[in-house]
Amino acid sequence: MDTLLSFNDFLGPNTAQYIQALLLVVLGLIILGIGNVLLKRRIRTLEERHNLTEETKERKSLPVWRFFQRIAVPLLFLGILSIAVSMVEFDERIQRTVQVLFSIIMTIIIVRSVNKGIELSFAKYFEKEWSNHDHEKNLKPLISLVKFILWIVGLLFLLSNLGLDISTALAGLGVGGIAVAIAAQGILGDLFSYFVIFFDKPFEIGDFVVFGDKAGIVERIGIKSSRIRVLSGEVLIISNSDLTASRIHNYKQMKRRRVVFSLGVTFETKQEHVEEIPSVIRSVIESVSTIEGVTCDRTHFQAFGTYSLNFETVYYVPSPDYAVYMDVQQEIYQKIFRIFNEKGIEFAYPTQKLYAAQDVPFTVATSNELAD
Repeated sequence: MDTLLSFNDFLGPNTAQYIQALLLVVLGLIILGIGNVLLKRRIRTLEERHNLTEETKERKSLPVWRFFQRIAVPLLFLGILSIAVSMVEFDERIQRTVQVLFSIIMTIIIVRSVNKGIELSFAKYFEKEWSNHDHEKNLKPLISLVKFILWIVGLLFLLSNLGLDISTALAGLGVGGIAVAIAAQGILGDLFSYFVIFFDKPFEIGDFVVFGDKAGIVERIGIKSSRIRVLSGEVLIISNSDLTASRIHNYKQMKRRRVVFSLGVTFETKQEHVEEIPSVIRSVIESVSTIEGVTCDRTHFQAFGTYSLNFETVYYVPSPDYAVYMDVQQEIYQKIFRIFNEKGIEFAYPTQKLYAAQDVPFTVATSNELAD
């Protein structure tokens, strides 16, 4: 009995208000908890149905269910808690404590809801069939950075609501931020280069790129550095600023490959063969079976060389794959070599011919004459 009296003395004359507010919070938690369990089951059921397409109503409703489960439910709890707090006239002894606790809970729920909204928007965008899923990996570090900034902003608002003067802290952060920026110029440069890579898209994950004396496939694009699997097998880790500052050749975005090659035949080649060679080369290129669509742009008797008659040919391979290009080139060279051998056309190589005049006497000196 004494304990009950002391409890009533602590709560003051508003005991009934406390009980009503507590019942409202408990009842709200029970209802929201049941609703949260039902929403989780519904979402799990929809996610397990892999045969759903974008056109079905259930597929389209999945983001709505996720919104209610991850955002609406916490905000409804915040609303119930706000109503419960407003129902009670707190005693001065606990008013400050209630305000602090409510501000902390409100900040956590709001920041968390905003972050979840960003995640849901991010997931909804990349569920589209036309979206580039390689960008999803590039965007994750940026999403993490945005969420971190939101938590910092939420913390500052919380300190402001608690009555703390954050102007001095903000000024200190400004001065400290300048000092940090000066000390971390390289890191900030890599960060801005990451934004350049993400928005300008000079290359993406999976692209084959050549920069400087290195070449390889892009495996990961991070906030500070990128990882490229070079041809020799190892992973090259290079800062984003160094990567964007260099000249990059992106071969994956190449629609077709232009190939130029030259060959030379000897000066003794017959006239009819010299006239026939361009048409022979063109027919060989048009008959390539490695891949469809190989086209001959031109083939000409280009020049009289020092020791050969030179022919230049240009053709296109409709694939950026280097292995396909090499297979096509091998097929063309083998066919040309076989046809030339059948026709008796000789390939030229560096040679020199020496002519001696017949009227000039030619004598051989003996060893005695050399000794004299």
